[in-house]
Amino acid sequence: MRRNRPQRDRQFNNENVENLRKRESFPFPFEVDGDTGEKIDFTKHDSVRRESISDGEKKNDSNHTFYERRNVKRPTSHTITKARRVPSAIHGTKNPHRKELNSKEIYGEKFKNYNSSLVESIVRKRKEREKRELERQKRLSKLGHSYRLSSSISPLNQSNQQDKQQETNNKTLKEEEKKAPLPFKADLSNKDKRRGPSMTLPPINMLGKEQDMSFLKYNTNDFSVINEILETVGVNGCATSFESNGIIGRYGIKLEPNFKLTHIDEVKRDLEEILEIPNVRIYSQVLGNQNIAIEFPIKESYPIYFKSVFMNSGLKLRKNDFKFVLGKTVDNKIFSYELRKAGHILIYGDSEQHKNVLDSVLLSMLMNHTSNEFQFKIYADELSLNHYEKLPQHIGNIQSVLENDALHDIIDELNKRNVQFRRAHVRNIQSFNTRVKSESRKSTMIVYIDNVADLFESNNVDAMRAVVQILKQGKALGIHLILNHSRPEISIRYELLHMLQTKISYYDKKSTVIDGTDKLIKGNDVLVTIPTSNRPVRLNLAIAEDQTKQDIIDYISKTEDER
Repeated sequence: MRRNRPQRDRQFNNENVENLRKRESFPFPFEVDGDTGEKIDFTKHDSVRRESISDGEKKNDSNHTFYERRNVKRPTSHTITKARRVPSAIHGTKNPHRKELNSKEIYGEKFKNYNSSLVESIVRKRKEREKRELERQKRLSKLGHSYRLSSSISPLNQSNQQDKQQETNNKTLKEEEKKAPLPFKADLSNKDKRRGPSMTLPPINMLGKEQDMSFLKYNTNDFSVINEILETVGVNGCATSFESNGIIGRYGIKLEPNFKLTHIDEVKRDLEEILEIPNVRIYSQVLGNQNIAIEFPIKESYPIYFKSVFMNSGLKLRKNDFKFVLGKTVDNKIFSYELRKAGHILIYGDSEQHKNVLDSVLLSMLMNHTSNEFQFKIYADELSLNHYEKLPQHIGNIQSVLENDALHDIIDELNKRNVQFRRAHVRNIQSFNTRVKSESRKSTMIVYIDNVADLFESNNVDAMRAVVQILKQGKALGIHLILNHSRPEISIRYELLHMLQTKISYYDKKSTVIDGTDKLIKGNDVLVTIPTSNRPVRLNLAIAEDQTKQDIIDYISKTEDER
């Protein structure tokens, strides 16, 4: 039940209120001025409040009492104050008193402590170009020619007075030519002749002679001899075609439909006994019209020269596609392949002709690529490769792979490219070269190591680790290894063999690397396996004459000196 309160308790006591108004409120520590010790009035602005204090005015106004509402709220922990000036990407600092900087000064302050390898390489190449242009200007001035630096290569501090003077001279010359009639025997040669590329590629006429193609005329009556041999063996089949590349010939034999494929091995053995031809290779072709192919060396061989291979391939178009040619297949077709797809290459077998592979690859690159696009490095003990050291594409000097500092410069370049490709957010050299300017593009490199079997036997652990690192990372970064293994008695680890995508094997009794190399002839006869094919291809390598190599090397080194 609700209790009835007396009426006097609910009445407002005016006396108590007046007493409370007369009392002074307790000054909170944040309301006391630290300098004067007086209470702060937050209703006034800071400047007005300080002026009133200096003039001796009273700080506490009688109008503002404890129970009256203030015009300005007292600052508490929930009061939102103005934030400090924070730089904004859109509005800037919003500071009217800030110093206006030039765009160059802003760019310099932004990248003051940032060192970019790309910028450093661009600046270095620019200075080298300026130096070459100045030397060329001095050389031409001695000969009596007037030469003016181009605007893209001229130094930064060069004045434009020479340019203006040259333009005025050209205008006056053109006006005089229009007014004055030309005589009959006038020199009409253009004085301002268009300048071609700074470095021209070697012409094709330097490649020497081509292969004699008279081997293509063969006698079809030879089919009857092969057919008689098949009848003596007891094989129901006939020869359908004959193909040759001038060194190796091949008969295609079509078997009857009722022939069992399980008897192919027996037919091979019987044919090898009856033919009595050394180095006969018989292999089965299940797919297609030819079921069995017989390959044998022809009596009169016609050597394959590098010019015939180069002129009959896509390399004669002089494209920048990093393709190389090695030789001809048995059916007289040119074997060309792209270096970026080939990856790392192994040359296996005890043969004196292993340098033909290196010559074909290097000459293919030198004919179609400049020193800015292609470079190579040779590690060898023999003196037969020293003529490549004169080229501007060669990095440093030819040295042995067994030295302590071998492959150090290649590993440094590999690590630099790895860092630069990560900064550019790319994974291979093709993507990197498409994103940067022509001055910053990376060149494709070939590292040739001769007698890699000596490295396997040695205790040079650093060089072996460098080889493994290049095999793992070099293909995507544009660095390709060519390893020559000329000692079959020394085995190769399976891990290294698996990382070599392209394998070229000469004659090998044990067929260690590629099956079927025991049936090859000694010389330029090889079997090649590439990443894009499962079956090996038989090739006869092209030969580059010494005079051809020397002419190309002299031409490239001469044009490089004239730059």
